Amino acid sequence: MQKNFRGFTLIELLVVVAIIGALAAIGTLAYTGYVGGAKKSAATNAMQQIALQEQEYESINGSYFIQASCSPSDENVEEINTDLFETTADEPVVDLDGWRVCVDTHTTGFVVKACEWDATLSSCKAGEEVLTLNTKGARNF
Repeated sequence: MQKNFRGFTLIELLVVVAIIGALAAIGTLAYTGYVGGAKKSAATNAMQQIALQEQEYESINGSYFIQASCSPSDENVEEINTDLFETTADEPVVDLDGWRVCVDTHTTGFVVKACEWDATLSSCKAGEEVLTLNTKGARNF
């Protein structure tokens, strides 16, 4: 009788471990999705901050802040912080984890572009959509 009891306990333990493993796998996938969504949301919020700052910049200077080459990169994010927001590298306004932005000219005045960043290639992730927001508030996110 003791043999059967020990065998039954081992089977129960294996079932419990399997259930915990399955729940952990589902939880990990859900967490990854939430993190990716939060980073995209942070990028769209930063784009809206840039657009608002562009309006203020234009009212003060008479023209929009446009970057010479608009390809989302670390350098362009730094330029937006220092030249558009007039902040130092120690306290950036635009500080995105996993996304990069830039400001380009557009028929409406300007367009803010953002893409998910691939740090290993130092470029936008291949096949990912570039988010845009223009002067009139037209956006694709």
